[in-house]
Amino acid sequence: MGYHDATFDPTGAGRASGYRDAAAAARLRRRDYGRAAFATAVDDGLMPDEVRGILAGRRIVDAFPVRRGESPPAYAGRAVAEMMVAYLAHEAF
Repeated sequence: MGYHDATFDPTGAGRASGYRDAAAAARLRRRDYGRAAFATAVDDGLMPDEVRGILAGRRIVDAFPVRRGESPPAYAGRAVAEMMVAYLAHEAF
């Protein structure tokens, strides 16, 4: 049986930094997804101004949420397809 040292910190200082680290990692992952989708949209022919118009001030990951277990490249392809639909729907009016 292995040895496990679980010291108790009544201030909870260790836990808070862990939450901050997890939150920072989540923001970094969201940024990676957003960057991948933006780059794919531009590569697929949308102009950066068109992407910004579709997003209307939102971030890509807020306008087109990431699905559980989705990789950044898979998300980028799906998000760009949804962007194109939104773009065409907007242009139709």
